[in-house]
Amino acid sequence: MALYIIPTPITENILDTIPENVIDIMHSINFFIVERTRTARRYIKASGYKDKIDDLIFFELDKRNPHDIPDDFLKPALEGNDMGLMSEAGMPGIADPGALVIAKAHELGIEVKPLTGPSSIFLALAASGMNGQNFTFDGYLPVKLPELKKKLRYIEKDILSNKVSHIFIETPYRNNRLIETIINFVNDKIKLCVASEITGSQEFIQTKTIAKWKKHTIPDFNKKTCIFLLGN
Repeated sequence: MALYIIPTPITENILDTIPENVIDIMHSINFFIVERTRTARRYIKASGYKDKIDDLIFFELDKRNPHDIPDDFLKPALEGNDMGLMSEAGMPGIADPGALVIAKAHELGIEVKPLTGPSSIFLALAASGMNGQNFTFDGYLPVKLPELKKKLRYIEKDILSNKVSHIFIETPYRNNRLIETIINFVNDKIKLCVASEITGSQEFIQTKTIAKWKKHTIPDFNKKTCIFLLGN
């Protein structure tokens, strides 16, 4: 019995980003814990699954109460069956409620097996040219402007004093607002990387100092999936 951490594509390219052995393992599993059953079923079908998808069993996480992981979610694994954990996109457990399922599996003595696949957070860090030995993931930054500026001031100080790279995300419809605030507020010497639609046909990854971003027209990132990094 094992809980397999199954990566999902972060763009439309399944076969280009998900290794064949991962797909083979996924096709051998009958029990899945997912964020949305519809998305999981679509992914499995698109990956070339030959058997009846209706025979698969899905346990759907409650987004309203992600900390509530019912014991019966992992019952198939306790009964000797392999299970799969899938996120909506990317690697489960990283900026993802699947971490709670993984923690529960460890508590119950279930073996956890991570599989290779894309994580937009780490792909963005790797492509940014920023410090990959000392970094932190801040998740979502505050929405209200006073709190956002306070957080950016802390990040700026941490970068200049400790050379830490800071990674964060934003709700897609607020991307442009966040970039504008960063460019108008953060020290000109600090670098900003914007990584959008990673691994997709519209992939965009650029790192520039704040000063250089100010000299160029900023692309429209409204409603696009983006990762942001600040560093030096």
